[in-house]
Amino acid sequence: MTVKVYTQFRQGNQWLERYRGTQPVFACVLGFTATALIPGISAAGATPESRRYTAVADAEFLHNGPQPDPKYPLPPLDAGASPVLISRAVVEALKCHEYLFNAGLSVNPSVPTIDLMGVPANCITSGSAMPILTVKHLFEQGLIWGERMAHEAQNSYLILSECVVGGTTTALAVLLGLGISAIDKVNSSHPSCNHAQKLAIATTGLEQGGF
Repeated sequence: MTVKVYTQFRQGNQWLERYRGTQPVFACVLGFTATALIPGISAAGATPESRRYTAVADAEFLHNGPQPDPKYPLPPLDAGASPVLISRAVVEALKCHEYLFNAGLSVNPSVPTIDLMGVPANCITSGSAMPILTVKHLFEQGLIWGERMAHEAQNSYLILSECVVGGTTTALAVLLGLGISAIDKVNSSHPSCNHAQKLAIATTGLEQGGF
Protein backbone atom coordinates (compact mmCIF):
# COMPACT_ATOMS: atom_id res chain seq x y z
CA MET A 1 0.00 0.00 0.00
CA THR A 2 1.34 3.42 -0.98
CA VAL A 3 0.98 6.25 1.52
CA LYS A 4 1.50 9.74 0.13
CA VAL A 5 2.52 12.81 2.11
CA TYR A 6 0.91 16.02 0.87
CA THR A 7 2.16 18.59 3.38
CA GLN A 8 4.84 18.92 6.07
CA PHE A 9 6.91 16.48 4.02
CA ARG A 10 9.81 16.06 6.44
CA GLN A 11 7.59 15.41 9.44
CA GLY A 12 5.28 13.15 7.45
CA ASN A 13 8.07 11.02 6.03
CA GLN A 14 9.74 10.71 9.43
CA TRP A 15 6.45 9.51 10.87
CA LEU A 16 6.07 6.93 8.10
CA GLU A 17 9.61 5.66 8.58
CA ARG A 18 9.04 5.23 12.30
CA TYR A 19 5.64 3.54 12.23
CA ARG A 20 5.42 1.75 8.89
CA GLY A 21 4.52 -1.90 9.45
CA THR A 22 3.49 -1.47 13.09
CA GLN A 23 0.06 -2.47 14.38
CA PRO A 24 -1.89 0.51 15.71
CA VAL A 25 -4.37 0.67 18.56
CA PHE A 26 -7.77 2.06 17.57
CA ALA A 27 -10.12 3.79 20.02
CA CYS A 28 -13.57 5.19 19.36
CA VAL A 29 -15.50 7.18 21.97
CA LEU A 30 -19.27 6.95 21.60
CA GLY A 31 -21.75 9.38 23.08
CA PHE A 32 -25.05 11.15 22.63
CA THR A 33 -26.21 14.72 23.02
CA ALA A 34 -29.77 15.94 22.52
CA THR A 35 -28.19 18.65 20.38
CA ALA A 36 -28.29 16.00 17.65
CA LEU A 37 -32.09 16.21 17.59
CA ILE A 38 -32.14 19.83 16.39
CA PRO A 39 -33.42 19.80 12.79
CA GLY A 40 -30.63 20.37 10.29
CA ILE A 41 -27.80 20.39 12.81
CA SER A 42 -26.07 17.31 11.40
CA ALA A 43 -25.88 15.22 8.25
CA ALA A 44 -25.03 12.09 10.25
CA GLY A 45 -28.58 10.82 9.83
CA ALA A 46 -31.29 12.23 7.58
CA THR A 47 -33.78 12.82 10.42
CA PRO A 48 -33.53 13.74 14.10
CA GLU A 49 -34.95 10.33 15.05
CA SER A 50 -32.37 8.45 12.96
CA ARG A 51 -29.59 10.41 14.66
CA ARG A 52 -30.55 8.86 18.00
CA TYR A 53 -29.02 5.62 16.70
CA THR A 54 -26.04 6.84 14.68
CA ALA A 55 -23.44 6.12 17.37
CA VAL A 56 -24.68 2.62 18.21
CA ALA A 57 -25.06 1.80 14.50
CA ASP A 58 -21.52 2.98 13.82
CA ALA A 59 -20.21 0.93 16.75
CA GLU A 60 -21.97 -2.19 15.49
CA PHE A 61 -20.64 -1.76 11.95
CA LEU A 62 -17.16 -0.92 13.18
CA HIS A 63 -17.05 -4.06 15.32
CA ASN A 64 -18.91 -6.54 13.10
CA GLY A 65 -18.49 -5.19 9.60
CA PRO A 66 -21.37 -5.50 7.13
CA GLN A 67 -24.06 -7.92 8.30
CA PRO A 68 -27.27 -9.08 6.59
CA ASP A 69 -29.49 -8.19 9.54
CA PRO A 70 -27.87 -5.65 11.89
CA LYS A 71 -29.65 -4.70 15.09
CA TYR A 72 -28.88 -1.05 14.38
CA PRO A 73 -28.52 -0.41 10.64
CA LEU A 74 -26.53 2.61 9.54
CA PRO A 75 -28.81 5.66 9.40
CA PRO A 76 -30.11 6.98 6.08
CA LEU A 77 -28.11 9.93 4.75
CA ASP A 78 -29.15 12.75 2.46
CA ALA A 79 -25.81 12.55 0.64
CA GLY A 80 -22.55 10.64 0.68
CA ALA A 81 -21.64 7.59 2.72
CA SER A 82 -21.03 7.02 6.40
CA PRO A 83 -17.40 7.62 7.49
CA VAL A 84 -17.58 4.36 9.45
CA LEU A 85 -17.16 2.52 6.15
CA ILE A 86 -13.62 3.92 5.96
CA SER A 87 -12.97 3.34 9.66
CA ARG A 88 -14.02 -0.30 9.41
CA ALA A 89 -11.79 -0.82 6.37
CA VAL A 90 -8.81 0.64 8.25
CA VAL A 91 -9.44 -1.41 11.41
CA GLU A 92 -9.86 -4.61 9.40
CA ALA A 93 -6.91 -4.04 7.06
CA LEU A 94 -4.48 -3.06 9.83
CA LYS A 95 -5.85 -5.62 12.31
CA CYS A 96 -6.07 -2.94 14.98
CA HIS A 97 -6.69 -3.74 18.61
CA GLU A 98 -10.05 -2.02 19.03
CA TYR A 99 -11.43 -0.13 22.01
CA LEU A 100 -15.03 1.09 21.95
CA PHE A 101 -15.92 3.45 24.80
CA ASN A 102 -19.46 4.25 25.92
CA ALA A 103 -19.20 7.79 27.26
CA GLY A 104 -22.96 8.25 27.57
CA LEU A 105 -25.25 6.63 25.01
CA SER A 106 -29.03 6.95 25.07
CA VAL A 107 -29.43 3.48 23.51
CA ASN A 108 -27.76 0.28 24.68
CA PRO A 109 -25.06 -0.76 22.16
CA SER A 110 -25.28 -4.16 20.51
CA VAL A 111 -21.53 -4.81 20.67
CA PRO A 112 -19.07 -4.91 23.58
CA THR A 113 -18.04 -1.49 24.86
CA ILE A 114 -16.15 -0.14 27.84
CA ASP A 115 -18.67 1.75 29.94
CA LEU A 116 -17.15 4.98 31.25
CA MET A 117 -20.27 5.61 33.37
CA GLY A 118 -21.24 8.78 31.59
CA VAL A 119 -24.74 10.01 30.76
CA PRO A 120 -26.41 11.22 27.57
CA ALA A 121 -25.99 14.98 27.38
CA ASN A 122 -28.79 17.51 27.30
CA CYS A 123 -28.96 19.92 24.39
CA ILE A 124 -26.29 22.56 24.78
CA THR A 125 -28.91 25.30 24.36
CA SER A 126 -30.01 24.43 27.90
CA GLY A 127 -26.79 25.85 29.30
CA SER A 128 -26.45 22.69 31.40
CA ALA A 129 -25.58 19.84 29.08
CA MET A 130 -24.10 17.57 31.75
CA PRO A 131 -23.59 17.59 35.54
CA ILE A 132 -20.14 18.94 36.38
CA LEU A 133 -19.31 15.86 38.46
CA THR A 134 -19.94 13.68 35.41
CA VAL A 135 -17.75 15.95 33.30
CA LYS A 136 -14.91 15.61 35.81
CA HIS A 137 -15.39 11.84 36.01
CA LEU A 138 -15.24 11.43 32.23
CA PHE A 139 -12.17 13.66 32.04
CA GLU A 140 -10.44 11.49 34.63
CA GLN A 141 -11.46 8.33 32.75
CA GLY A 142 -9.92 9.83 29.63
CA LEU A 143 -6.62 10.29 31.43
CA ILE A 144 -6.69 6.75 32.83
CA TRP A 145 -7.55 5.03 29.56
CA GLY A 146 -5.30 7.32 27.56
CA GLU A 147 -2.34 6.24 29.65
CA ARG A 148 -3.26 2.56 29.29
CA MET A 149 -3.63 2.73 25.54
CA ALA A 150 -0.50 4.84 25.13
CA HIS A 151 1.43 2.17 27.01
CA GLU A 152 0.01 -0.52 24.73
CA ALA A 153 0.88 1.54 21.65
CA GLN A 154 4.31 2.68 22.82
CA ASN A 155 5.99 0.90 19.91
CA SER A 156 3.30 1.77 17.38
CA TYR A 157 0.66 4.49 17.38
CA LEU A 158 -2.81 5.22 18.71
CA ILE A 159 -5.75 6.23 16.53
CA LEU A 160 -8.35 8.26 18.44
CA SER A 161 -11.84 8.69 17.02
CA GLU A 162 -15.31 9.60 18.17
CA CYS A 163 -18.94 9.29 17.20
CA VAL A 164 -21.11 11.92 18.87
CA VAL A 165 -23.71 13.46 16.58
CA GLY A 166 -23.80 17.16 17.39
CA GLY A 167 -20.25 16.90 18.68
CA THR A 168 -18.75 19.64 16.53
CA THR A 169 -21.42 22.09 17.69
CA THR A 170 -20.63 21.09 21.26
CA ALA A 171 -16.92 21.56 20.52
CA LEU A 172 -17.62 25.04 19.16
CA ALA A 173 -19.42 25.99 22.37
CA VAL A 174 -16.56 24.64 24.50
CA LEU A 175 -13.94 26.52 22.49
CA LEU A 176 -15.89 29.77 22.66
CA GLY A 177 -16.45 29.26 26.38
CA LEU A 178 -12.69 28.92 26.82
CA GLY A 179 -12.20 32.22 25.04
CA ILE A 180 -10.80 30.73 21.84
CA SER A 181 -11.70 32.52 18.61
CA ALA A 182 -13.40 29.59 16.87
CA ILE A 183 -16.21 31.26 14.93
CA ASP A 184 -16.45 29.74 11.43
CA LYS A 185 -13.48 27.48 12.23
CA VAL A 186 -15.27 24.31 13.39
CA ASN A 187 -16.59 22.14 10.58
CA SER A 188 -19.57 19.81 10.44
CA SER A 189 -20.80 16.70 8.65
CA HIS A 190 -22.62 18.85 6.07
CA PRO A 191 -20.97 19.23 2.64
CA SER A 192 -21.29 22.99 3.19
CA CYS A 193 -20.89 23.79 6.87
CA ASN A 194 -23.88 25.28 8.71
CA HIS A 195 -21.71 27.77 10.60
CA ALA A 196 -24.52 30.22 11.37
CA GLN A 197 -26.78 27.57 12.90
CA LYS A 198 -23.95 26.11 14.96
CA LEU A 199 -22.93 29.53 16.25
CA ALA A 200 -26.51 30.43 17.21
CA ILE A 201 -26.89 27.19 19.18
CA ALA A 202 -23.51 27.52 20.88
CA THR A 203 -24.15 31.17 21.77
CA THR A 204 -27.55 30.35 23.26
CA GLY A 205 -26.02 27.63 25.40
CA LEU A 206 -23.25 29.89 26.66
CA GLU A 207 -25.73 32.65 27.50
CA GLN A 208 -27.96 30.19 29.35
CA GLY A 209 -24.92 28.91 31.21
CA GLY A 210 -23.94 32.39 32.35
CA PHE A 211 -20.85 32.82 30.18
